[in-house]
Amino acid sequence: MARYDLIVIGAGWAGYNAALHARKLGKSVCLIEKDQLGGTCLNRGCIPTKVLTHFPDKTPCGKPSIADFQKERIQIIEKLKKGMEFGLSAQKIDFVKGSARIVSKNSVEVEGERVFEAAYILLASGSMPRDLPFLPFDHARVLSSDDILTLESLPENILIIGGGVIGCEFASALVRLGVKVSLVEIFDRLIYMFDRDVSKKLEIALKKSGIAVTTGFDAKNHDLGEYERILISVGRVPCARSLVDASVGVEFEKSGAIKVDQFLATSVETIYAAGDCINSPQLAHVAGYEGRLAVENMFGKKTAADYSAVPSSVFTNPELAQVGTNEDQAKQQGKNIKVIKKPFSSVGMAHILNQTDGFLKLIIDRENDALIGASIIGPYATELINTFTIAVQQKLSLKDLKNLIFAHPSISEAFTEAVQS
Repeated sequence: MARYDLIVIGAGWAGYNAALHARKLGKSVCLIEKDQLGGTCLNRGCIPTKVLTHFPDKTPCGKPSIADFQKERIQIIEKLKKGMEFGLSAQKIDFVKGSARIVSKNSVEVEGERVFEAAYILLASGSMPRDLPFLPFDHARVLSSDDILTLESLPENILIIGGGVIGCEFASALVRLGVKVSLVEIFDRLIYMFDRDVSKKLEIALKKSGIAVTTGFDAKNHDLGEYERILISVGRVPCARSLVDASVGVEFEKSGAIKVDQFLATSVETIYAAGDCINSPQLAHVAGYEGRLAVENMFGKKTAADYSAVPSSVFTNPELAQVGTNEDQAKQQGKNIKVIKKPFSSVGMAHILNQTDGFLKLIIDRENDALIGASIIGPYATELINTFTIAVQQKLSLKDLKNLIFAHPSISEAFTEAVQS
């Protein structure tokens, strides 16, 4: 029977980062994965969806070929996967393929045959697309986000149900590939977790691109027979409950997420969890952070998870991103705030790039003059947000930010121009 310091179940971004970090601490590690190294992020999420959202820019002349997209998608995934495989090999991490199940607080069974033991176990089993009770996936006409990435031909038209991040990204990409896109959302605006001004601006931009956007739309009350394909993008559900024997005592939320404390420990002291299988932001960068933090908490000092400065990026056209507290949230919290809004039309590089539409919005807490949030819609928003993340995480004041010098000309100057307002 193989024995380790740590067994990690799930080789997505949480599990992979956890395994590497444990090795840096000198621990013996076994990483178990039933499907593909890289999990959702590499194979069905972050990477292939961004290949799709950027693909139309690479085919400016003529009709884009879905076959060319599939070829590029596979090439990029395989290249990155080889890098991950090298990382496991170089760090001497044992990689085991197979379905795992936790059968005791220190034991994991793989494929019902092999048993592995460890001082600690980390569950990083990820999530899967959620369907609708009245419209389940049939993977032919009613599609998940996994299905849409493996299409062999583009439909003439598609209905996308769900105007969150996933739905808006696919809508923005598919319309640029020549598909007639209808996007519906049950709430009163798209990407409702974002700043309201940003949501409104995005809706205007998507409509301008040719997407038929309808908010306040409950799909179960409508006839959907006119659509060739339907993409369901209403969130994801954790994959974890079936991986733990009930006798072990791991507690779950009603949603199916694993219940963890602020240190990412489950109700069983030797078992931790991280990534999409717990109730935290379902983002790859959060999963990587949680994987590393869980390992630190197993083998070192206890540090509570901190989600106060988590950036969110949406790769639509235009891009949008936010970090920290937006205006609505700040008002709900009763904060006395100053709002600074800066249009990209005031930035020289935006004119050079011919991308002047959009703005950035800063939220300043008047009590301590600190930047507590930032929202962006416009050119390179998904890159710019990382600068704002540092400022929010470090609780920098407006006075601190006014002393920064950024290169000219650059899109980033929108930041320094805004804080001088």
